[in-house]
Formats: sequence, C-alpha cells, structure tokens
Amino acid sequence: MQRFHFPTLNNQEIITISNNKDLFHQLTKVLRTKIWEEIIFFDWSNLYDYTYKIESIEKKSMSLKLTNKIQKSTKNQIALNLYQSLPNKQEKIELILQKGVEVWYTNFFFFKSERSQNLKLSENKIERFNKIVIEAVEQSGNNIIPEIHFLEKIDFRNIKWDNIYFHTDKTNAKKLKELDIKSKKANIFVWPEWGFTDNETINFDKIWFQKANLWDSILRTETTWIVVWFYLLQNI
Repeated sequence: MQRFHFPTLNNQEIITISNNKDLFHQLTKVLRTKIWEEIIFFDWSNLYDYTYKIESIEKKSMSLKLTNKIQKSTKNQIALNLYQSLPNKQEKIELILQKGVEVWYTNFFFFKSERSQNLKLSENKIERFNKIVIEAVEQSGNNIIPEIHFLEKIDFRNIKWDNIYFHTDKTNAKKLKELDIKSKKANIFVWPEWGFTDNETINFDKIWFQKANLWDSILRTETTWIVVWFYLLQNI
C-alpha cells in the first residue's frame, strides 16, 4: 500500500486532494489508483498512519474516506545526530540524506571541515534536499522528519550529547564496541574526502571527543555512518 505525507490531514474523516497537484498527479497518473483502493497518509503531528479509501476521482480532484488509524512506534534505543563534513558533490549529500532517513538518523548537520570542497547550495538545491527527505520518510515508514542544517560556522565545544569522531588512524582510537554512550544520545562526526586534518583531530581530542576507527578498510564518507548506525542500534 502506498504511503504519502499529507500536511493538512488533521485526522479528518473525509479529505479532498485538489490543491496538491504533485500528489494528485502521483496518485492518478503515475500509480493509476482507482476507486475503493486504499492509501496511507501521515502528517507528522503524531505517531499515527491513516488509511483512506478512495471514494471518487474527478478531473482535478479526489475524495477519500478514513477507514483505519494505525499507531506507529519510531522510538529507537539510541538517538544519533550526523555531523557530516561537506562532501565534494551534491549527489553525495542527496545519498546521505536519503539513506540516513531510511536508517532513522535523528538530524543532519553538514559543516565545512578543512578538507571540504566549496559547494554552492542554492535555495532550489536546498528545496530538493527537503523533498528527498520527505520521500525517504514516506518510503521508510518513519513518522518523524529529521532536521537538515548547513552550518557556516560550528563551535564544537558547545555541542551537547556524547561526541564521536571517526578517523582512519587507529592510534588511541576505540572500536565500535568500546564506545561509551551512556546517555544513549550521540553525535557522529564523519570525515570528508581525504579525511580530517591533524589540526582538526588535535582540536577534537582537546575537547574530549571520542576517537573511533572502524577497521583496516577505509570507507567512503557517504557510507561510514550507515555502518556506524546499524552497529550501535543493534548493540547498545
């Protein structure tokens, strides 16, 4: 059954889709839905999915009736914010957001580290990123939208939660199973292409960030956090 975000749902008994042209096109032209078929909607106001049955389809509108209300549970054992050094391509940001939502990262913070590339992100690109997040939430079954932040400056000393930065160097680094996340809330800092600089790692160590190393194989910046999340979710 298809699942869509409907921001003005408000637990209504009957809804009409007319103003949202993209959704109407998706349902009628792409999915070619028919009368009496059911669609799942959610609106982020609560942890519920709502099943609606199509009552009528007109030329420019569609009417649906509520048939079921399903309580969802999206509470994870641990909350993780991803602090991602800006990668060298916009496509990598899109991949990070899409897959990060699927595995339920709490929020996304993109920051410029010393080896990050200069990416010019227009309002249209930011809008595209938000659309990717919504589509990933629809697909994954999550009901809570993560926040996306692009940081011009970042003060590492004032970031709450447990802080962990990942490095390819094993010196004084912990393995995943050795990480100390007592609060069950952590910020994951992932290197850009070519890694963090010596200056950055020295600063991380000065403010007591935990240093972690995965294994001998060096993962790409856009795949490191997937491995980290699945391990921590299953083992903490």
